Amino acid sequence: MVPKLQRPSSLPLREELDALAHTYLHVHNEIERTRPHSAIRRRLADRLLDIRERFDRLLDEWVDDDGLRERWREHLHTHGPAPDEPRGIEPLAFRGENDAGSIAEVRGHGNEFRVFVDGSLLERVDAEKDFASRVPGLVFRVDGFEFRETFAAPREALQELAAFVEDGEQPPWEHVHELLADGLIDVHLELTPRGRRALAASQR
Repeated sequence: MVPKLQRPSSLPLREELDALAHTYLHVHNEIERTRPHSAIRRRLADRLLDIRERFDRLLDEWVDDDGLRERWREHLHTHGPAPDEPRGIEPLAFRGENDAGSIAEVRGHGNEFRVFVDGSLLERVDAEKDFASRVPGLVFRVDGFEFRETFAAPREALQELAAFVEDGEQPPWEHVHELLADGLIDVHLELTPRGRRALAASQR
């Protein structure tokens, strides 16, 4: 057996699987509401097949355990509870750089966020309102320093995300991993506040 590639746990494998499973269910339900043999039904069936193939490739490439792969496939087709593994990442609410080149990341949701500076946990904050802003140019102040928001997703990913937001047709599957990792979308492929700031900044 060829060993699987190793993916750091900080990358959004679970989130990618969840996003594909959520979209698969949505498209499946759309198919059920269409007329048999219609052009719309055939188009949706093609989309469903594409999602399933992407799901299978992701499992085959990154998940070692045969039983775990089968549980994920069962989840896709029966819509039951998702397996506990692989574990998800903490959502990225903010990433920014200060004048000295240090990087701050704020991860979490709800009432608690964890602040990391250059990879080290610095503090925990309750700042949901601060990170709910949709206005680009967000500045986060911590420990006497100002961090100006930056984005890692490539321009092509942002362009495809903007097109998807505009027409709701083809999700930017080729860039979902990057968009999830950068905190721009959630597993429902919906924009996060950080994602709205990124798109607004890219259109300036």
